[in-house]
Amino acid sequence: MALHNIFRTFVYLLLFERKIQTFNPFMDTELFMINWAGPLDIPTENLDGSIVVMTKNQEKYQCILPESEEKRQENSKNYNGPTPDELMEALFTQSACSYRIESYWTYELCHSKYLRQYHETKEPGKKPKIQEYFLGYHERFLRDKNQNSDNSKSEGVETVQRVKSKKIDGIELPYYEVNMTDGTNCDLLNTPRRTRLLYVCQPDGHGEIYDMKESSTCEYEIMVLTAVLCSHPDFRPKNPPVNQIQCHAIESSPDKPKAVSNFESPSTSIRHHTTNEGIVKEDITLSDGDTINKVKVYRTPKATTPPTPALGPNTDKQILRDFLNGDYCLQGGTGWWKHEFCYNKHARQYHDGPEGRQVIYLGHWNFQKHLEWLQKNPSKRPKEKDSRKHISLLYTDGDICDLTGSKRITEVRLKCIPNEQHPHAVALYLMEPSPCHYILGIESPLFCSLLVKADDDGIFTLADVEGL
Repeated sequence: MALHNIFRTFVYLLLFERKIQTFNPFMDTELFMINWAGPLDIPTENLDGSIVVMTKNQEKYQCILPESEEKRQENSKNYNGPTPDELMEALFTQSACSYRIESYWTYELCHSKYLRQYHETKEPGKKPKIQEYFLGYHERFLRDKNQNSDNSKSEGVETVQRVKSKKIDGIELPYYEVNMTDGTNCDLLNTPRRTRLLYVCQPDGHGEIYDMKESSTCEYEIMVLTAVLCSHPDFRPKNPPVNQIQCHAIESSPDKPKAVSNFESPSTSIRHHTTNEGIVKEDITLSDGDTINKVKVYRTPKATTPPTPALGPNTDKQILRDFLNGDYCLQGGTGWWKHEFCYNKHARQYHDGPEGRQVIYLGHWNFQKHLEWLQKNPSKRPKEKDSRKHISLLYTDGDICDLTGSKRITEVRLKCIPNEQHPHAVALYLMEPSPCHYILGIESPLFCSLLVKADDDGIFTLADVEGL
């Protein structure tokens, strides 16, 4: 049997098992794709909407079938269970809090109380020091806190009755929104911090923080996973334009059936084009013995970055010359704040908004202060050339820090990360080990040939570039 017929029959059988009555095998308006998703990380018992299938090679897979839009609407219309507010009570009345631990900060979410960001410093024989910010309070907490005040009111929590959704990894996730307000005052805006909590259905969720970002200055957006919403049809994840049938390997089967791996072999030729809906149609020509089979496959497009063309050593040298002169600044960052490093000049973070650019200088270059820092911290000096992976440079006298009253200081770490496909790629990240003392990491293949040229103080010269 031709391979495309096997795939088509396989999909039909899966959908028949699910009893999707409206499925028409001769129409392309509702598209399905099998995603071989590897072994399941969660228990497979009582997994809703799934069946177990086996190939002719005795490979076994548990396939989770998508819910049709018609079925979803029917379930929503016929639902007469608890409201979203009533379901969320199970989470809001629990005493346990959820925690997210990052390199410096720890985030504590007590669902009916507050969201707190803190760092604890412990020294032997001394009481721990805690640096903390409250990113918002729950309405109930504020109400209890102000119950003895004279008619005191607070903005508090707002529950959004209309179900909204957010796209994550191509899937629309409906969420239950809670606004926490009246947090610690923000020095930059002179207003209280506030947070939007987006609770989404996840069968194994226990109220843990899945994702968090600073959507604007001192305003935060937190995605929280919870199982309590999953019984409500309006809060189940919506299907992407191409309905994915997730098939997970079980009982030590390979991630993909052998026939699929052969089908995707390099000898297969592929022509593709994109439809108006953003769906990639691929015409695949596959050699199957003496027969040439043509198969149409529909996939959601994946974001890929093409390899950077080789520009040659002269271009590399010119980039490094401009970098060491301070004419070529490195920029990066994906959140509210972007970061910029100009060698021998400054390190800073900035945000471009409707009212213009907001800039905070994290440090300026001062060679003498850099030398003093190396003398006090000899471990920061460059390692031996054969074991050198990065160098550190100190940038001082940044903008005044509201927390400490001192100027900001930044250690810039230039690190070699080999990458033959993208020889000019640059990645920046910023850490804050203590208030307004930063580490700006900059990783790039551009530094790989340059690091060994740095002197004992970590300094480069233009002559070093010419010697490459």
